[in-house]
Amino acid sequence: MTSGDPRLIESLIANLIDNAVRHNHANGHIEITTRVHGTQAALTVTNSGPVIPGDQIQRLLQPFQKLSPDRHGGDGYGLGLAIVHAVTRAHRAILTADARPEGGLSITVLFAQGP
Repeated sequence: MTSGDPRLIESLIANLIDNAVRHNHANGHIEITTRVHGTQAALTVTNSGPVIPGDQIQRLLQPFQKLSPDRHGGDGYGLGLAIVHAVTRAHRAILTADARPEGGLSITVLFAQGP
């Protein structure tokens, strides 16, 4: 369990999953895991997909940023990960995003455990 605004956390989860689906290969995979890490609840969403340069990840957490204009799933506005980042900050959670060497992203959000 964790504490926080349920609607914002739902938006965070929906955006992580939507992003994982939208920016994946046709026969790719998505893994969603939850766990307790010390005194924190962790949510991790990992997908396969194109290789993402590690130096681009922090930029992708900002509003209206895409890896490239012709990127697969180009119908979005580049807001999904920015929303995730904003909700994470609002809950004083910790967000880590790692480019996977074989392609895709692994994003983990660590929330403080609730009562």
